[in-house]
Amino acid sequence: MNHRSPLTETRTESNSTDAPRRTLLVTVDSLRADHVDELERTIEFLDRTHPRAFATSTATLGSFPAIVGGEYATGGGLNDGTSVARRFDRHCVAVTTNHLLSAEYGYDEGFDSVSSPKGGGETLKDKGAILLDRGTLAYDVASWAWNRYQALRSRFREIEKSFRPAEDVIEQFLAESEGREEWFGWLHFMEPHHPYDPDGAAVSRAEAQRVTRRVLSGRGSPEDEDLVRELYRREVVELDRKLARLWEAIPDETRVVFCADHGELLGEDGLWGHPGEMRPELLRVPFGTRNAPEVGEVVSLIDVPTILAGTEHGVGTLDREVAFAAYGEHKAAMNADHLASEAGTTRLADGEPATDPALERKLDRFDPAYVVKEDALHEDLEDLGYA
Repeated sequence: MNHRSPLTETRTESNSTDAPRRTLLVTVDSLRADHVDELERTIEFLDRTHPRAFATSTATLGSFPAIVGGEYATGGGLNDGTSVARRFDRHCVAVTTNHLLSAEYGYDEGFDSVSSPKGGGETLKDKGAILLDRGTLAYDVASWAWNRYQALRSRFREIEKSFRPAEDVIEQFLAESEGREEWFGWLHFMEPHHPYDPDGAAVSRAEAQRVTRRVLSGRGSPEDEDLVRELYRREVVELDRKLARLWEAIPDETRVVFCADHGELLGEDGLWGHPGEMRPELLRVPFGTRNAPEVGEVVSLIDVPTILAGTEHGVGTLDREVAFAAYGEHKAAMNADHLASEAGTTRLADGEPATDPALERKLDRFDPAYVVKEDALHEDLEDLGYA
């Protein structure tokens, strides 16, 4: 995690003042831009939303070095010395719920307190994973026993959510920041990452997890697919309801950036989840701010640290015309009207083919660091349902 990415963007001077005493970054995994209407409480809380906001990748590994570090990813996590938390001379707290956002990938840098699934796990499964080495007979036996326990338990009572629920994340952060005059917080929520298993669904949580995995593996019926889309929608609604507790608790003057790390495919062209396709459903993300500097017509996730700190960080800017993304050897460039990739150029408004020579030239010149999710530890991909 000592690499520096090859970049083609130029740095621009920030026209903003320093960040206020309290600053909050809220990130959501796999949240589609076209589901923003389901976030009623969140949209009401934010000052403004930005309809032309773009991810730097279609996967967590490629997006968070930008969101937290203001740099394009090199495949090994957060680059040393890039964390925006280093810009805040105050108590810094991170509560993440994704195995890829842990100290193992450099995301503890600059934070006084970090909680993630890779340390101090909240469930029996997490705690056991810390004590046992994967690949050993003891681990395999424990893993088999856990899966059998979950299967049997689901017959008699509701099983746990796949990831640490949002209300736990919020309560931990509020407890750690209580009584402090100044703080920087980063909260990452896994709702609505697959498997989609919201509260109050028409099916049990166990069945929701099973049908989600069935559909994402290409074995679902049309009825299964319709159910999975509804489960996803309910995950978003449920998260918004729980976020209301956070919005009500933090001081009014808190600077907030709210965004997703990438979108999600829900059956478009037969695709599900977030593979490495340079598609608008994956690269357009919900993005909103409160008490933050104004930005240009286009926003990239690489601009998040600059917005949070109120001054230039990495290659972020407050006045952007073009955003870039990469996944493996695939790359894309986006402006306010078009998305250009090796598959061609399309209009963002309707997905129809288009031409944009200036954007296409910028795409040709963009030289990203290659990011593939296989660079992550296999056990973390396994825990997230990829392996």
